[in-house]
Amino acid sequence: MLDINALSQLKQLKQEIHENTPRFDGRVRGSSGRFGFAVTEEGQSYFLSPDEMEKVLPGDEISFRVEPAGDDKEQALVEKLIRSEISDFCGRYIVRGKGHFIEPDHDQFNRWIFVPPNARMNAKDGDYVAATMSRHPYPSGKAQAKIEAILGDETTPHIERLVMQQRFALSAEFSEDVMKEVENLVAAGIDAKCADRTDLTHLPFVTIDSAGTRDIDDALFAEAHSDGWTLWVGIADPEALIDAGSALDNEARKRSTSVYFADRVLPMLPPELSEQLCSLQAGSRRLAMVAELRLEQDGNVREVKLHNALIESRAKLTYAQVAQLIDDTCEEIPAELHGPLRHLADCARNLNQWRAAHCLLMDDRPDYKLILGEDGRASDIVKIERNAAHKLVEECMLVCNRSVALWLRERNAGFFIEQNGIRTERLGEAAALLKEQLSLESKPVLGELESYVALLQQAEQSSSDLPLRTILSRQMERSQFGREGKPHMGLGFNCYTTFTSPLRKYNDFLIHRTVRALLNGEPAPAIEDDVLTGIQDMQTRGRIGASQAEQWLKLQWLQTQPENGIYEGTIVHMNSGSLTVRLDDTGIEGVIDRRKAKGWTYDSKTMTHSNGEERFILGQPMRVIVHEIDVPKRSLKLRMA
Repeated sequence: MLDINALSQLKQLKQEIHENTPRFDGRVRGSSGRFGFAVTEEGQSYFLSPDEMEKVLPGDEISFRVEPAGDDKEQALVEKLIRSEISDFCGRYIVRGKGHFIEPDHDQFNRWIFVPPNARMNAKDGDYVAATMSRHPYPSGKAQAKIEAILGDETTPHIERLVMQQRFALSAEFSEDVMKEVENLVAAGIDAKCADRTDLTHLPFVTIDSAGTRDIDDALFAEAHSDGWTLWVGIADPEALIDAGSALDNEARKRSTSVYFADRVLPMLPPELSEQLCSLQAGSRRLAMVAELRLEQDGNVREVKLHNALIESRAKLTYAQVAQLIDDTCEEIPAELHGPLRHLADCARNLNQWRAAHCLLMDDRPDYKLILGEDGRASDIVKIERNAAHKLVEECMLVCNRSVALWLRERNAGFFIEQNGIRTERLGEAAALLKEQLSLESKPVLGELESYVALLQQAEQSSSDLPLRTILSRQMERSQFGREGKPHMGLGFNCYTTFTSPLRKYNDFLIHRTVRALLNGEPAPAIEDDVLTGIQDMQTRGRIGASQAEQWLKLQWLQTQPENGIYEGTIVHMNSGSLTVRLDDTGIEGVIDRRKAKGWTYDSKTMTHSNGEERFILGQPMRVIVHEIDVPKRSLKLRMA
């Protein structure tokens, strides 16, 4: 039996061990397996064993201690749940004997959640459901969920969109308060707003878009001069009609973006505005904010003027029609528009040449259009190559956006889209790659715009057998909103914002509000950081939701194709364990597992797999065969043909 002194010493020893054990707060990150990681704010990552992961959910904020785990390794042990990120979620209902579960539709949430009998709502095996977490797994590891709604099953038309709407909280319908405001705006029309605006209805603006587009937000006209052009870019102006702080404005901020699913658009603004009253329809007077850009012969912007204006589009043209006119002629386009359109094409061509010389051009990538049958399933996938008209519109939008950004920066107003270039943790390898492949005498400088652009232009022209630009593009930071107007390194612009899509993006809508205030001699509106964060979050949600639904539909279509068919593809990404291949004709992406490939090594600097004799590089063509399709998880596994 221990005496009092021994007990005191033991207690003191335990206290010292407790005090000397490393403890942190961090966020839980899941994995493709049953294990996970606890990641601190400083970026330190600690292993969470399967037993510890049973106690937590991805995204949870936890307190944890770090202890040895053998073989000179460490592991995190959960001590406290601070906050849980997951309360609502979607998933597939699974019945196994007497057990009822939900398999969550979540990238890192890869375990089933038990549903007790009183929380099942008569769901059937295979149903897609919306649920709430009724019991968090901490500390017992026994999570429970309650079903809130049954969304349908795999036979339900448009189930792909319904699940993604629910998963990413994407609103479909508008409230009565919002629609009442819309009714009043439509009834009032635009006449009362026209008096103090610059009347540009005499200019032969045209719109160029896809045949089915109804939310038309840009119109173009170019005048040719002996020393360059005047490019007029007219942008739909819904902000002129919508009061700040109104129900309609608040709803637009909440949605932040229009989301384009294959079967339906979830608009930021109600169709009565985005497709009618504010859409730049041909033959109708419309409110617009117009950028008047004076361009030199080489495409350089000499002068920028912005107008609260009134315009009238002469024609709604398609990309195919304008591309046909640029190449030869197009009888479907009125003859009086041929000259202005050719001036517009010449202007855009020189803008492109200016960007090629001073900035960075983006790779041309085709689009893929899903053709849906009456059952909501994809009956075909059509590849759409970018033509001269797509490039014309792109150049006009880019020059307009960067010109408005510079105009705002000169006035210390607005906000910008900034991109910092290569991720910090990849800078060393990126610099080493360029020094080696471009035979540079010294380490290249990748943190300054001018040097960065020059290096990437040199990489584009390099005789290296590696796709240097593509490798570097896979190592870029994400763009983000900023206040200072720092460079957008990915585009090679010294300043950038977006102004040209206010019907579809709330940040563009806010830029209009800022420009108008400045034009009227008023202070620029204050836009809080949390508003910008919310916009970025909702736009990410919308983009991922639409992409996931599209992948779901594409994989359903792929299941209907002949077995063991051989597909032409291109390697678009890789890591140490896999190759990602995009099928050339459909844009479907799948993964080839390389973890068991003996004798092969992965080089993260060059992003190559090699075995001494052969190697795989980004951009390399590859013939593949479908190995496994998991439609609910939007997963496609391929193997080499």
